[in-house]
Amino acid sequence: MTTMGISTNTRLLGMAIITKEGLAVHKVYLHKSPWSPSKANLIISSLEPCVRQYCITSVVLSIPPQHHQTRAFCELRILLREYFLERNIVLSEKPVAELYRFCSGGQRKTKAMVLQALNKKYPELTPFYQKELRNKAKYYTKLFEAVGMATLHQQAS
Repeated sequence: MTTMGISTNTRLLGMAIITKEGLAVHKVYLHKSPWSPSKANLIISSLEPCVRQYCITSVVLSIPPQHHQTRAFCELRILLREYFLERNIVLSEKPVAELYRFCSGGQRKTKAMVLQALNKKYPELTPFYQKELRNKAKYYTKLFEAVGMATLHQQAS
């Protein structure tokens, strides 16, 4: 089973692919242009090479809290559903809060703890983790969210 994790907004797209061997692909895409239908097509087409190359069997999309869902995000979400439905790929949607399962019990759960836990699980993410610690604007968070969502989905299967 090959799972693709996606965490996106209308500017950043984090994508990860988990196979039975482990983390196969992890990327983050930046789309700076203003929201438009052509931008939505560009975002979706950026996924196409990995979908074809890795024979994706399931996709899990990280969904932000309701108050963070813009009209543009909702449009993109619908287009992603249609894209994967056309290819007979199962698309699941999970709230981003599911990632707190990576945090250990007694402490307050934060995104920083999720990133740290994922970095420990996948040492190949260390350069991105270290960059993210230095960044004021959180650029790689979407990447880690995608990795986390794919991992949780793979573990549940």
